[in-house]
Order: sequence, then C-alpha cells, then structure tokens
Amino acid sequence: MVKKQSGSDTLSIVWFFVCFAYSAVLLGTGLNSLAPFAAVLAALTAVIILIRALMRKPASKLNLATYFYTVIELFVYFLVWGADNIGRIIWYNLVLSAIPLLAASFLCVFDKKTAEGTFKRFTTIALSVTMTLSAVCYVFFMSLRAKPNVESLMKGHDEYLNELRSMRASNDAPNVLVILMDDMAYSDISAYSYLGRTDATIQTPNIDALADEGIFMENFYASAPVCTPSRFSLLTGRYATRGYIDNVIFPTCVDSDPYSITHFINPYQFLNNVDGILGDEITIAEALQAIGYDTSCIGKWNLGDYGEYLPMNQGFDYFYGSYYVNDMTPYNWVKEENGVATEVRTHYENLDQSESTRLFTEEVKSTLKKSIDAGNKFFNFYATPWPHYPIFSDDNGNGIGDKSDDSYVQCIEEFDKSLGEIFDMLKEEGVYNDTMIIFTSDNGPGREGVTGALRGRKNTTFDGGMKVPMIVSYKKGVADGTLKGGGYRIESSAMLTDLFPTILSYAGVDLLPSDRIIDGVNLKDLWSGSVAPDTRVHDALFYMKKGSVQAVQMPVELNGTVYDFKYYENVRTENSAFIDQKYKNYLFNLDTDPAEGYNVSMTHPDIAENLYRALCDFRKSLKENRRGIK
Repeated sequence: MVKKQSGSDTLSIVWFFVCFAYSAVLLGTGLNSLAPFAAVLAALTAVIILIRALMRKPASKLNLATYFYTVIELFVYFLVWGADNIGRIIWYNLVLSAIPLLAASFLCVFDKKTAEGTFKRFTTIALSVTMTLSAVCYVFFMSLRAKPNVESLMKGHDEYLNELRSMRASNDAPNVLVILMDDMAYSDISAYSYLGRTDATIQTPNIDALADEGIFMENFYASAPVCTPSRFSLLTGRYATRGYIDNVIFPTCVDSDPYSITHFINPYQFLNNVDGILGDEITIAEALQAIGYDTSCIGKWNLGDYGEYLPMNQGFDYFYGSYYVNDMTPYNWVKEENGVATEVRTHYENLDQSESTRLFTEEVKSTLKKSIDAGNKFFNFYATPWPHYPIFSDDNGNGIGDKSDDSYVQCIEEFDKSLGEIFDMLKEEGVYNDTMIIFTSDNGPGREGVTGALRGRKNTTFDGGMKVPMIVSYKKGVADGTLKGGGYRIESSAMLTDLFPTILSYAGVDLLPSDRIIDGVNLKDLWSGSVAPDTRVHDALFYMKKGSVQAVQMPVELNGTVYDFKYYENVRTENSAFIDQKYKNYLFNLDTDPAEGYNVSMTHPDIAENLYRALCDFRKSLKENRRGIK
C-alpha cells in the first residue's frame, strides 16, 4: 500500500516539517515539558496512516519517515538531555522506542512484499494501531528527568566550600538541631496559643520549655506559603524563586502501581527542567560539613528525588526518611549513607503511618549519639512530616493499625513528647547546653490548625499562611528566657532565609558566598540580646507564591513611631464565597492590625506608594537577575 506520492500530497509535506521543526526545538531548548508532545506527534502521525488505511488510501513514505524521525529524535533528546544515569537512559528509552519503531519497520517491509487485498489492508490497520498505541505508551512512561538549563553557580559554590575547608569549627561552636514542622499553625503550640498557655487546646510542655529558657519570636515568617520553597530558603538563605523552586516538588518516578503519573507535574510548574534544589546552591549542611560538622537529615526532604537534588548531594552525610510528602504516591522511606540510597520502608508499609514519630525519634537519637560518641559537632535537620495531612499518631500507645481516635491534637502532643526524649538524651550525654535547638514550621496550617487572629491559611500570603512559631534555645548564645519570664520575646520581623547566615555565624563562619545574593540577614545580635528585641533587621521582606511577588513588608516611621506595614498590589481573596475576586492596593499596619483586617491605603497613600515601588523594584530585579548572581 505504500506508494510514491505525487507532489500534490501537500498535507504530508507540511506535517513532516511541523514535526521536524518541533523536534528541532525540543532538542535545541532541552525543555522536558515539550517531550511528551513529541510522542503525541508521533502518535498522530500513526493515526494519519491508520485513517488512510481505513479509507483504502496508501500511506505516504513521508508519513512513515515522519514517524521514524520523531521517535528517533525523542530517543536522541533523552540521550542529550536526560538526567538519569546513561545506562538507564539508553536501555529505558530503547525499550520505549523499540515497539513503535519495529511496528513501523514491519509495516514498510510487509507493504513491499505483500500483494494488495483484504489481508494486507487489515494487517496495515493493525500495525498502524500498534504504532499509535506504542507512541501513546511513550507519552505516559517516558522519564521527564532532564538536565537543568539554568545559569550555573557551581564555580562560586566550589570556591566558597574550598575556602571553608581551610577552617575548622571552634570548640565553643554549638551543635545545631533544627526541628521543622510541616503545616503547623502559628498558635498550635501552647506557648503561642491565642487562649493562653494554661488553657491552650494543645499542650506542648517540651516545646514550651525551650521558649522559657531561650528566645520566642513573635513575628517570624516562612518564606513561602507551601513547603518546598520554604525548605529551600531555610537551607540556602535565599528566596526560592532564585532556584526556580516556586511550588511543591512532586515525585519524578514513572514506575507502575502504586506510583502515580505525578511525574508530569514538575515540568509544567517549574522552568528550565528544575526538579529540586540545584546542586550549585550552597546549603547550611554543606557549609557546616566543610568545617567539620557531622550533618544529617531525618524525616521529610521534598527537595528532589534524584541526582544532584538528593540530600547526600546537598551536604548531608546521612539521610533517613522520605523524599516526598506523606500524602504523595509513592510515600516510601530511604536511607542515604556513604553516598548510597537504599529503601527501608515501602509505600505499602507506610499506608499506616502510626509509628512514624517513634521511628524518626529513634533515628534522631541514634544519629546524634554517634556524633556525640565520636566527639564531633553535629548539625541535624529534623523535618517531621507532622502535622501534615493525613494525620497519624500511636494512639496513646496502641500503636500501628489503631485509627480509632487519632487526631491533630494527639499528633502534635505525641510529637512534643518525643522531643522530650531527644532533649533528655542530649542532657544525659552532657551536650544539651552546647546545642542550639531551633523550632519552627515551614508554613501555615492546611486542613486543621489554628492561626489565632491571623488572616488566611496555607497557600495564601496573608499572615496566617506565612507567620510561624520560632523558638531558639542555646544556653551559651541566646538571650536568657528568664529575662522576660516565659521566653525572651523578640518583636522584630524575620524569615526562614535568616537561618543560613545566623547558624553559620554561631558556628564561627561570618564569611558568606560572594557570587550570589543571600536574602537572609544575621540574627545573632538580635538573638543574643545585643540589640533591642524590636530592632528592625530587614529593610523589606517579600511574600511570594508560585513565583509571584505578592506582597512586601517594610518598617515605616509614622508620627515618631516605627511600624511594620504590609502591602499587596493585588491578591486573590481567601474567602470561598468570593473566590473569583482580587483585592487591590491593600495596605495593613501589622502592629495595630495583625489580623490584616483594615486596609489603610486611603489613609496613608504615600506609604502605599512607597511600598508599591519597593514591590515593583524587587520584581524587576528578579526579572533581570532571577538567580541573584553578583
């Protein structure tokens, strides 16, 4: 049925050049978001051949050439841009390419050697259907892991860490334990409860004890209203949009059940093939590792699940936990040690997460004990999955499988109890006073949780989605909580980006990377009580959601008093009754109106204008230099 076509077969010629041009753009740009559509073009080409067969018309050689070219070009694309190891790239894509190419080859050979007739027609139809379905399979089973196509900061990364390696942590540098909650609201622990500590719904005596003996920040903010970008900022001191991380990272795996097709999500929400925290970013773990700290991460990572994005490639000597959020598929746990990752709990084993707190607590204690016994300084990033939905606890000791009355309250109270075990172990080992313990959260509450009087929740840039607890205990280096009774309270606004320069400063590293913008500021003077607790340390804080700079907070002097004002040029309402509406030119005085309930842009148009200009200037700077390269 394949016959030489006349020059009148314009559609086949046009279609060939459309597919040729698309494949050239795919190979030239390397954008993984374009790859599935290349396979779709191959499938559509097979459909054209099928339609012609059904209409008893010959398939053109140009259609077959188009099909061959598109599938082969897709294979070449993954050879050039694929981010899996080269062995997997070759065999995996050979398997995906084999059936469509074999079907097309059989069609060519069969057509030449078989006489016209019903048998030939139906065989051609069957082969073109196979070509179509196999191309569609390529769409759904291709790995979209591709090399990032971004400006590289690796030279500065390597130079900075090499410079730090010439230093060693001093004997009086603290151990560091960062405890990061997941989706915990501002008022979810009794120390921050809007009901007061005694009457708080959730009782957290061990966390409260940290506040009593250390500092208690009243106006501390996540750097994003969802988890992944906040975690990026905590570890790097930079706004996450500088690393192209504007939303939650999803799994990239394409294995069959129980794994989902969420590997399609990342390419369409992140630019330039970024699937996690880029390898040229500098993390707290890398910096502390360079000066001799043992570094470990226990719990939830959610900053990428392969290659340069893994904890072992971001400065952590040891990782135990999941690369994903506990409501994602898959939700398995892995252990990374000595550069090797092994699975320790499967997705199916984690369908019931009742034992998570106990298992993670044991892992934290065991990991810290090894460093203590070896006489090494440690940095541990304990990123619990709680209280992110779905909620689990051990049900007051009933353990795995019993879901009779697990609740949000019970989950947090169980976690607080487990922290008491960790703190007791540090005291027993004689290193508690030498350990800086930082407790905070990645963003505001999701399904449950109480923000107090704050407006908004998770995924909004109102304070309910951004303001989080921040408690720091370090006997040798932060203000004594007894100075104010129940915690040395700091009114100054700060953000998760500040942890990078602050922790490094406490470790004796005041040298920051010179090749990139660090958005965080050093809070050491504020935490140690060297400056007044209401000292403004930021000229501006920016609130971002999905890469959009939605709001700015700035200190402004008004009638002799400095207030923190927050301005939105426009922001979508959090009220479900008016979900299609946006608020415009909204200005709030956070000191007199922390609930963001009363727009004062009409009263203070000059302040609104100044904050609007700051917002525009920052947006412009990101547009011109997104990565923050100096």
